[in-house]
Amino acid sequence: MSERYVIAAETRAAIVAAAKLGLESLAAEPPQHLSEWAAEHFKLAGESSHQKGAWEAWPFQIGILDFMSDDRIEELDVQKSKRVGYTKMLTAFVAYNIAHRRRKQALWQPTDDDRDSFVKSEIEPVLEGVEAVKAARRKGKGVEDTIKYKAFRDSVLHLLGGKAARAYRRITVAVALIDEWDGFDQVVEKSSDPGTLAKGRLEGAPYPKFVGGTTPRIKGLSHVERSREKAGADLRYHIECPHCGAEHPLLWGGKDKRHGMKWERGRPETIRHVCPHCLESITQADYLPEGVPLTGTWVCIKTGLRYGADRTWRNDQGEPVRPPRHVGVQVWAAYSPQRSWESIAREFEHAYEILQTGDAGPMQGFVNETLGETWELQGERSDEHALQKRAEPYPLGLVPIGGLRLTAGVDVQRNRWEIGVWAWGRGLESWTVDHHIIEGNPANDEDWEQVTIYLQRRYPQAWAGGSALGIDSISIDSSDQTQAVYNWVRKNVHQLPVQAVKGSSEEGKPIKGAASSQEITWRGQKWANGVKLWSIGVDTAKDLLLGQLTIDTPGPGYVHFSDQLSREWFEQLTAEQRILVKGPRGGETYKWVKRRPRNEVLDCRNYALHAAFILGLDGYSEKRWQQLEARVQPPIDLFSAPAAPADVLPAPEEAATPGASQDNSAAAPTPRAAAIPRPALTPSRSFARAW
Repeated sequence: MSERYVIAAETRAAIVAAAKLGLESLAAEPPQHLSEWAAEHFKLAGESSHQKGAWEAWPFQIGILDFMSDDRIEELDVQKSKRVGYTKMLTAFVAYNIAHRRRKQALWQPTDDDRDSFVKSEIEPVLEGVEAVKAARRKGKGVEDTIKYKAFRDSVLHLLGGKAARAYRRITVAVALIDEWDGFDQVVEKSSDPGTLAKGRLEGAPYPKFVGGTTPRIKGLSHVERSREKAGADLRYHIECPHCGAEHPLLWGGKDKRHGMKWERGRPETIRHVCPHCLESITQADYLPEGVPLTGTWVCIKTGLRYGADRTWRNDQGEPVRPPRHVGVQVWAAYSPQRSWESIAREFEHAYEILQTGDAGPMQGFVNETLGETWELQGERSDEHALQKRAEPYPLGLVPIGGLRLTAGVDVQRNRWEIGVWAWGRGLESWTVDHHIIEGNPANDEDWEQVTIYLQRRYPQAWAGGSALGIDSISIDSSDQTQAVYNWVRKNVHQLPVQAVKGSSEEGKPIKGAASSQEITWRGQKWANGVKLWSIGVDTAKDLLLGQLTIDTPGPGYVHFSDQLSREWFEQLTAEQRILVKGPRGGETYKWVKRRPRNEVLDCRNYALHAAFILGLDGYSEKRWQQLEARVQPPIDLFSAPAAPADVLPAPEEAATPGASQDNSAAAPTPRAAAIPRPALTPSRSFARAW
């Protein structure tokens, strides 16, 4: 055989191989769930696993794997403890996107060092050990292959540290992954939070996918907990009780609960799990027959939505349904075959013993790493019970003596408006006057009409000779329903003293920050510079309120409360606490964090305070206060008609007229004969006690 013939044969074979390789990119892979694909292709590497070889997912992992690969689910949050195999699930998903879905993806770790360690221990073993991934790798001269960029035949993988804003720029992907999410800064270089920045790289993708997972850290500062609580489905893994047949998740319980993990003190080996339904117990051996966890069902704690062994989403009636766009899951160490229940009990006893000495470190580690829950720091806050005890016997809807000007703060939610009205006096002494909830859809122009009418109300005074007061300044939050708020402000700015605001938690931001012109886009129309948007330093406002609430004597800065406000109102006012945390550039700084989900009352107070600053009340001189007092609460004329009783309000025709002056305190005296019964101004369906 001639040399020329051999070369020709080799060339022909190379051409055939290249053509075959190129055509493979056009071939569609048979659809597979990630759990199915991983069972067939994914292998464990010894560098980061206790064993090598084929990977068999535990029953509770199957659902999480399938959520990752379900294109109908765009966002997945995984709040987890250690030892539940999340890193392996994430790595399997990376391999699946390379070899099966062939999608561009980016994975962020908190720092570059974390990224380097992850690539060496998790990614490189997969690139060399999983045949399907090896077959998809691009090799040869000119192919870029670095620790932060891996090229494949039909996709790429970006591997990045998440400390710098530049790590989230100039890449476009279909899959965005964040590992150890709570290890990231709250805000990346004053731009945005890491989750928002990562999701921004998905714009334009036909099937965008974001997966963020982590062991949680501090309550109120946890990226994953904040996101998971907003998910359309918030799932827990339920098993069936062998005694009563009822479903329930594995629960930690607690000394004040009859169910959950229980054991004899000092004897961790006696640990068992008590069913919340029948109060019968199972041991870990019952949960792990033949070493494999019981097969169960992922169930939403909010809606009853289910995903079980049949791999079908069902509603609480058992009917097949489409999954929500955003799914969250929470799973802890008791589910893992790699963690004994006895060791969990032993760890808790050790942490509890040290906690009694004042060292909370081990207990925080137990809560984060084993229970998969956030740790709540005890920071500076006001006691809602003590505040309610000092409430004063004056009715809502009435301006107490000393309150000379009214402002309102409006918090806009997707299905309602919450309006807080406050009266202000010398030295920013303040009184609650009203808190009202209006249900409706901010996207519907007609629903805004009731808001407009409500904010035109006038409030009678307890001062016998004083006239009814209107609201002098209104600050409305634009953070949620932005364009709807802008449009309403644009239409009403000439008849109401209203301004749009947006909160900023930047340290040292003034309560009355700078204003900027914003474009309005509404119903297909645009108004350039259509509305002025004011920045409000919400953390600064909370700092001021925290100090004011410690004042125990009426006078400058003192905050008065009506005894008609409910416990819920006080709990929302004190829903956040100030804690000392590590700053973005090292050192320590104070941060306000939520203790509970609902805080609308506090938000309304902040906006009403901003409205007071818009009026310049913080800079009023004593002479200015005296002039205002003489006009609003003039000396009583003993020969004048008697004042209206506290349980009546002015009739609707007394409401402020369109285009009225922003100084509503100077209005003419109210005709008392036009009074209507008090229930016409129900202060709140949620916060007012029964009349």
